[in-house]
Amino acid sequence: MFSIDLGLKFGSNEIIIFRKGYGIIAKEPAYLAVQENDGKIKVKATGKEAEKLFLSKSSNVTIYEPIKNSEIVNEKMAVVLISEILKKVINDKFLLNRLNALVAVPCALNRKQLTLLKRVLNESGVTKVTFVQNSVCARTDLDIDSHAHIMVVDIGKYITDISVLNEYNFAMGRMYFIGGEDMDKSITTFILDNHNLTVSDLTSEAIKNEVASLYERDLYKTEYIGIDENDKFVKKEITANEVRVAILNVYDKILKLINDVLSSLDKDTARDVYNNGVMFVGGASTIPGLYEYVSKKLDMPVIIPENPADTVILGAGKLLNGNREFLKIEL
Repeated sequence: MFSIDLGLKFGSNEIIIFRKGYGIIAKEPAYLAVQENDGKIKVKATGKEAEKLFLSKSSNVTIYEPIKNSEIVNEKMAVVLISEILKKVINDKFLLNRLNALVAVPCALNRKQLTLLKRVLNESGVTKVTFVQNSVCARTDLDIDSHAHIMVVDIGKYITDISVLNEYNFAMGRMYFIGGEDMDKSITTFILDNHNLTVSDLTSEAIKNEVASLYERDLYKTEYIGIDENDKFVKKEITANEVRVAILNVYDKILKLINDVLSSLDKDTARDVYNNGVMFVGGASTIPGLYEYVSKKLDMPVIIPENPADTVILGAGKLLNGNREFLKIEL
């Protein structure tokens, strides 16, 4: 019977869908906007459109974030959200109940959380669900011995996932609540302390996305608008080097966590990782200068793929397209 094979990734705050034969077909923030009346739910928006309503603080709808850090926090609304997104990207109603999904998840989700996620996907129309670690997907492109252990560091908006594995063995995985949002908050604090202006974390995120760099003495700059102590709007410039000063503490904390994980490995696995390296993926791994900075700090090879933000979901797509065996999570 004909079916559609999908790769799914539930990131820190978004849903990404890969369709076999097509590539990435959806990348949506995990927001759902509804109107509720007498127990009935009317969907008003999902994804980016729902996020806009959330940011505008619209009083006409209720906004839900039913999935956070790959974990279902509202089962009912998660089913509605995933179902609606699937309807948007798969136009054939007949095929909506013939979906198979390879689902990439962080290492720290437990059996109870995975069982709930599987149930939500089944209720959303995905009949067959296979779970795989994000790091397994990220590793698919590496041209190294299948028995060689490497470390994969996935830096998302809210969490950083650190795993050690080869193609046959998942040696260790830890998840830490640190990521891109901490960088945004650090920029907000830096601007208040050094420019005497108040900005939202959203403004800081925009600044980060535009000029953030880990290169020393990077003079690229951008403008932003903040609020001064007299509640007046002020336009101000900020340089990439200032942003570097603001966010470097977050990257240094992640590097310390990497060293903590390395020190907890047995000698043979640690030696393997030191020889084969650490791979950085996730949105916060796209920052210019990351390779040069961490290469100075870590005494091992550093691997940053061409597209760090989408490495995991593209790896899931390659696992869908290939006949190779890979490490699955058994429930």
